[in-house]
Amino acid sequence: MAREGSDGPQILVPYPGPDGSGEIQDIFVYLRPETNGVLVESLLLKVIQGCSQYRSGIRLVYLANFPGQFIVDNHIVERHYAHKFFFAVHGKRAFTSRMKDVFSRRFEVQFADADVIGSFEALQVLDMTPDQLFRLWVPAEDVLHIDGQTIKRYEGRFIVNYDIPALLHKNSRGTDIAVMLFRCNTDYRYFVELTGEMREALVAQSVLSADVPASRAFHYSKGPMEQLLDATDYLCRNNGETVSVDDLSFVAYAAEHGYTAAQLLGVVRSPICVFELPDGSLLEENIFTYTATDTYPEALEKLGAIRAQLWMR
Repeated sequence: MAREGSDGPQILVPYPGPDGSGEIQDIFVYLRPETNGVLVESLLLKVIQGCSQYRSGIRLVYLANFPGQFIVDNHIVERHYAHKFFFAVHGKRAFTSRMKDVFSRRFEVQFADADVIGSFEALQVLDMTPDQLFRLWVPAEDVLHIDGQTIKRYEGRFIVNYDIPALLHKNSRGTDIAVMLFRCNTDYRYFVELTGEMREALVAQSVLSADVPASRAFHYSKGPMEQLLDATDYLCRNNGETVSVDDLSFVAYAAEHGYTAAQLLGVVRSPICVFELPDGSLLEENIFTYTATDTYPEALEKLGAIRAQLWMR
């Protein structure tokens, strides 16, 4: 699909096409706008290139720079975080029955009586800027992660997805994003260890403070379904067109087992699902969380266990 905007992504290492063997992971790494730059990019690449599995088990197969203007014109951030935007906008009205029950048990308050607000409403109610809301610290016991959403308790209110306004604000016309794709024959455990080394390298160069998590500096795909989400927004050809979903490694593997690209995208766009467990019980979870660190075969097995979805429209 062609994108809007005069200055498209600069492709430094073009995507070679899919590997549908099911034996690899295509893991995206992209820098957050506030840490993007040649120094950070080179530090992360240096960690990867210095690991024992580089070339034999991990290869850089795509490298691109996305101009901020292009990202804004094509609403990439809004689309990429659409499932979180939905909750940030609708707040209390978006909660499922299971989310309400977990909320009430965790915070020991009846959900119906709780002052639950989306983060955009919170900006007005609390008279905060997006950055102030993003940096708002609360104790761990006042934070709940559920179905891929984050709820923070602050001064008697419960704020849903506090980080979303800042994500939108930080991705502006003047902030470019570097995107890398690594094709890995290693398992996720090894790559997660590498992300820890990346963080240490950033701390050593004073890019990150010692108490700041790696996620403030860069994102990496946590599992096969998140790889698909990352690819739909950040994998492009030289002419700025997105790579066809059918040309993604996980989609190519899934196609061999009877799944269409449309089916996979349907789950990506509405990721809160109800899964049937081996014992016949049901579990509600976000597909990105549920398939984190999975192999391609493991992720497909979980996709086959979907019994319902929350359609976010």
